[in-house]
Amino acid sequence: MVHIKFTPIFFILVALLLQECTSRSTSSTSNKLLLISFDGFRWNYLDRTNTPNFDRIRKNGVQAVHGLRNAFITKTFPNHFTLVTGQWEESHGIVANSMYDPALNRSFSPHDEKANTEAVWFDQGGEPIWVTNQLQKKDGKSGVIMWVGAGAPVESVYPTKFIKFDHDFKNESKIDTMVKWFKEDGCNLGLMYFDQPDRFGHAFGPESEQVTRMIGGLDKVIGYLLDQFEKADLLHETNIIITSDHGFTSTPKEKIIYLDTFIDPETFQLESSTPVAGIWPHEGYHDAIYQNLSSATETVGHFSVYKKDDIPAHFHYTDNRRIPPIIAVADNHYSFSRHFEPGHMKGNHGYDNRLQDMHPFFIAMGPAFKSGFTVDMFQSVDVYPLMCHILGLVPAPNNGSMDVVRTLLVETETIHGNSVLLFFRKYHFGTIFVACLIFVGLITAILITIHEMRKRRKERSNMQVIMDDVEITTTDEGPANDPPTSDTSNIPLLQDQDF
Repeated sequence: MVHIKFTPIFFILVALLLQECTSRSTSSTSNKLLLISFDGFRWNYLDRTNTPNFDRIRKNGVQAVHGLRNAFITKTFPNHFTLVTGQWEESHGIVANSMYDPALNRSFSPHDEKANTEAVWFDQGGEPIWVTNQLQKKDGKSGVIMWVGAGAPVESVYPTKFIKFDHDFKNESKIDTMVKWFKEDGCNLGLMYFDQPDRFGHAFGPESEQVTRMIGGLDKVIGYLLDQFEKADLLHETNIIITSDHGFTSTPKEKIIYLDTFIDPETFQLESSTPVAGIWPHEGYHDAIYQNLSSATETVGHFSVYKKDDIPAHFHYTDNRRIPPIIAVADNHYSFSRHFEPGHMKGNHGYDNRLQDMHPFFIAMGPAFKSGFTVDMFQSVDVYPLMCHILGLVPAPNNGSMDVVRTLLVETETIHGNSVLLFFRKYHFGTIFVACLIFVGLITAILITIHEMRKRRKERSNMQVIMDDVEITTTDEGPANDPPTSDTSNIPLLQDQDF
């Protein structure tokens, strides 16, 4: 019978595997995460009025004092998809609220219900957090309420639970639904979208009293959420991130730039209009349109114009077929329009993402976050890797970084002290573990083989000693003392022995 001796490295690997399994099992129950977006909530809106519930989160959690530097263009659909994929718009492909895809020869609109359910628009390289969660966690379940892109399959995956956009769905009902999903349906990840204060920011302007009152109203929504999560015994185990897609700026009517003053509307297709005009010139008109707009930037001013290949690198807005051949970018407070277009918005967003007023707010609270801690600012692409870290997931390819957001977490010191396990997690623990087992198995097999060879050599040596003794006995006693020829009982033993 062969006895196998396991080496110390074998037991170390088993221990690491058990620790990993325990960690993943624990994270699925204790590391719940809720991501909330209030559309158009500017970085400094919390200073506008009394907000005791937002303040509770700031006091007991973390805050980016000057908000997030979001993605250009600073519009709703692109930035909501950036938050959940960690990618710039050129990477995930949602490059505007309204856009044209020359490969599909189709246009996308936020109001097109069919397009909002099609993978051809959303499955272009970005992996939303709910997909990462459900692909990597055996028990990962995601509940998504009205988030951009959640109605379309990405990598053939839909959220476990999903409610599409509905103006009539009450805020309290959203929260009650999310509590049920967490408590009764086993979700470990939730996302909720609220369309205010964006609507009031457009209608009345970001500095209006209506927006100020709405901020107070949204504070009550957060109060209701905290109360319901406490009643359901969820608050102590849920990490809550509250943020937005963009900020806001005022857009006075006297600062409208009429594009049809400089370029003929019959010579181009306009997919997105203001404050970033996405221009698709008709055949043969590209150079003329660009030249006319370039001249207007000097004579009229208050905007910039770029050919696609010349868009500044800091915008990360070049490498995608859906980005128009020409874009015009209005200066802060200025708007584009055409004389035949009715209506005017008193506030808007979409401008240069370096402008402070385009930045959304960010606060968070929960077991993963420090208490009463602030950072100045970080990028919206960093939110995805942060969420992956909290959920114990390996991030899909993204443009984000943990450099700043790591400081928001209570476990920073622990992480550095557990570098071996983190290495195994980062580089796919299962694959490395199997490879190590194979290696240990090969070494064990080699050692067993060597042991057997040594055993046989020893047996051969012992048999040789017996043979020598037989020869010595024959020589000393002579033929007269030989055993009878008929007695050959000892010979078969020697012949059967495996030399």
